[in-house]
Amino acid sequence: MTTNHESALDTAKAFFAAFEGRDPQGVRALLAPHANITIPLSIEGTPAPWYVFDGQEHVMGYIESVAAKFDRIAFLDKVYTVSEDAKSVFLQANGDILSTAEQLVYRNVYIFRVEIQDAKVTKVWEYANPVAYANLGIKNSDAEAAAQAC
Repeated sequence: MTTNHESALDTAKAFFAAFEGRDPQGVRALLAPHANITIPLSIEGTPAPWYVFDGQEHVMGYIESVAAKFDRIAFLDKVYTVSEDAKSVFLQANGDILSTAEQLVYRNVYIFRVEIQDAKVTKVWEYANPVAYANLGIKNSDAEAAAQAC
C-alpha cells in the first residue's frame, strides 16, 4: 500500500468515525467545500437518485439530521477497499442504528464509495436497501427535511 492509499484510507476511516460518533463538526472538518452525498437507490424504485446533497452546507444538513434523529449509528463488520488510483475508498458494512425516541432499530447493509482529494471527502455514494428503510414506516424522513432546507 502506498502513502496515497494509506492517506485515502485514513481520511475515509476518520469520516466514518465522525459519522458514527454523531460528530457533525468532525465530519465538516473532512469535507471539501464542494462535497456531495448521493443516495442513488430510490425508495420509489425509479432510476433517479433518492437524494442528492450538494455542497458542504447541504451535506451538513443531512449529517446533522441523522445525528439528531439517531442515538446510535454503528457500522459493523467493516471491510474497506482502496481503489488502485487511491482516489476512492469503498466501505461495506452492516448498519446498526437506533432511535430510542421513536423506538426504531434500523439495520441495513451498506456499500459506500467515498471520493477523496487532498485528504478531503469530495463525494459519497451511500448504497443501502431502500426496502429496509421503507419498512421503518417513517413518513417524513430527516433526509427529506434536510433536502428541503437547502
